[in-house]
Amino acid sequence: MPISRRTEGRPSGAPDSAAAPERGRPRRAPRDASEHSALGERLIAGVPARIMRPRLAFLASLLAILAFGLLMVYSASSVEALSEYESSTYFLVRQGIFIAVGLAGMLLIATIVPLDFMRSGAMWGVWLAFLFLLVAVLIAGEERGGATRWIVIAGQQFQPSEFVKPVVIVTAAKIFYEYYEERSLDTARFLAMLGVCVALPLMLIIAEPDLGSCLIIAGTVFAMCYFAGFSYKVILSVLVVGVIVTIAFIVSADYRMARVNSDPWSDPYDSGYQAVLAIMAFASGGLFGRGIGNSTMKYHYLPEAHNDYILAIIGEELGFFGMLIFFAVYALMVFSIFKIAEQSPTIQGKLIAYGSGVLIMLQFLINALGILGVTPMTGKTMPFISYGGSSMITMLAIAGLVLRVSLESNPRTVHDVFRARMAVVGEGGPDGPDGGGPYGGEASVIEGSTAGPARRRSERSSAFSVVDGAGGAPSRPRPPRGGAQARGAAGDPASRYRSRADAPAGGYERINLDYDPVARLRSRDGYAPRSGGRAGRSRRDR
Repeated sequence: MPISRRTEGRPSGAPDSAAAPERGRPRRAPRDASEHSALGERLIAGVPARIMRPRLAFLASLLAILAFGLLMVYSASSVEALSEYESSTYFLVRQGIFIAVGLAGMLLIATIVPLDFMRSGAMWGVWLAFLFLLVAVLIAGEERGGATRWIVIAGQQFQPSEFVKPVVIVTAAKIFYEYYEERSLDTARFLAMLGVCVALPLMLIIAEPDLGSCLIIAGTVFAMCYFAGFSYKVILSVLVVGVIVTIAFIVSADYRMARVNSDPWSDPYDSGYQAVLAIMAFASGGLFGRGIGNSTMKYHYLPEAHNDYILAIIGEELGFFGMLIFFAVYALMVFSIFKIAEQSPTIQGKLIAYGSGVLIMLQFLINALGILGVTPMTGKTMPFISYGGSSMITMLAIAGLVLRVSLESNPRTVHDVFRARMAVVGEGGPDGPDGGGPYGGEASVIEGSTAGPARRRSERSSAFSVVDGAGGAPSRPRPPRGGAQARGAAGDPASRYRSRADAPAGGYERINLDYDPVARLRSRDGYAPRSGGRAGRSRRDR
C-alpha cells in the first residue's frame, strides 16, 4: 500500500491534522521549502556557510559586548550619577541613546552604502569635510585637561578625531584599490595620495594634542599596507620611520615624558593616583570577583570609572576568570572580522575589513595596557564598552563597514544568472505565463511535461492506483522483465498508463513500500538479500 509520512499509522478516513485548519484560525497557504523572501535569499538562504559563519560570529560577539558594556556602564556610574544628577540611570540612558544611534548608523552603512560608493570620488568630499572639522576643533573647540578635542555643533558635543578613523580607513582602501586593481595610479602618485590621506589628519590630531588617536590611525594604515602586500623592506622602513617620529613626539612634550618615566607607586596620591587605584581594583577582584554591582572603587575613589577606567571596574566585579571570558569574546570578534576580510573578493573589501579589525584591536590594547600599567595611559576608551557618544557611534560605524564587506563577499555571478534561468517543468510553454523563452524570465517552462506543476510532496495524493491513476485499492505492479514493454517503461514514464490524463497527480510514481519489511528488499527475481531471518528463501517457499 503506498503511504506517505503524513498518513502512516493513521486510520483511513481520519482527517490530516496538518492539512486541516484549526478551528477559529484562518488557513494559511503552505510555503514551499525552497521559497524565501528576497531579503532572506540575499542575507541568509543564498549565502554560503563559509561567509555566513564569520558574519554570525561577528554579530553575536558584537551584541554580547554591547549588552555587557551597557550593564557595566550602569554598574560603574550609578553612584556618581545619583550624587551629581539625582538619577542613578542618567549615564545608562544616555549610553543607550548612543548605542541606538550607532546601531542605526551601522545598519545604514551595512545595507545602503555600497563599496562602489566608497571607492568613488565622493569619498574625497567626505574626507575633506572631516578635515575641516579637525581644523574647526583647533579654532573653536573646547579645552579639557589641557587638550582641545571637542567641538559643539547644534548643542551637541562630539570629538571629530574619533569620526576620522573610519574615514581614513575607507579612503586609504580606495587608494589601494585604484593602485592594485584599477591600475589607474602609478607608484609615485599612489604614495603621494596615500601620504596626503593619512598625514594631514594626523598632523591636525597631534596638534590637539591626541597622540593616542594618531598611534591608532597610523598603526591601522600600516597594517593595511602589510595586508596589501608591501615588500618587507618597505614595511621595515615605514616601521622604523614611525618609531622615530613617535619617540620625537614623546620627547618634545614634558608631560608625555613624565608619563613614560613616572612610577605610579612613587607618587600614589598625585600623578600615580588613577593607576594605583586601578591596580588595587584588579587585585581586590581576585579570581571570581566581587559580583556585578559590588565594586568599591566606584564610590568616588576611581575617577572616570565608567569611561576610560571601566576595565578596572570589570576586573574588580568579575575577577580574573571573568576577565578571561571578556577577552575571549573580544578575540572572537576580531578573529571573525579577519575571516570576513579573507572572504572578500576585492582588495578594497579586504583592506576595509582588515583595517577595521586592527583598529578595534589596537584601541582595545592601548586602553587595557594603560589601565594595567604596562604603557602610559592615553585617554582612549574601551571599544563598545566605555561611556561616550563619539567613541560608541564611531565603533558601530566601523562595525557597519565590516558588515558591508561581508554582505558584498557573495556577489551575483554569471553562473547565478544562468542558474536562475534554468528550465523547470510546469504548465505552459516558452511563451506561456511563466516563460518568455530560455532567457526571457526567471525560469522557462518545458511544454507538455508529465510532472505537472511543482508542488510539495505532502500535497500529492497519498494513495492511488498505478493502473488507473485513481484513488482506491492500490495494485501491486510487477516491473517489466524485458522486450518492448520494458523499453517503453524505461523510455517513457507515462507509457504504463492509458493516457497522460490517467497519470497520478504530480506525475511521480509512488514506491510501493508494502507492510512487509522483507518485501521491500525483494529483488527483481523474487529473492531477498542474505541478511538473516526469512532472507534467502525463494518465492514458492513463502
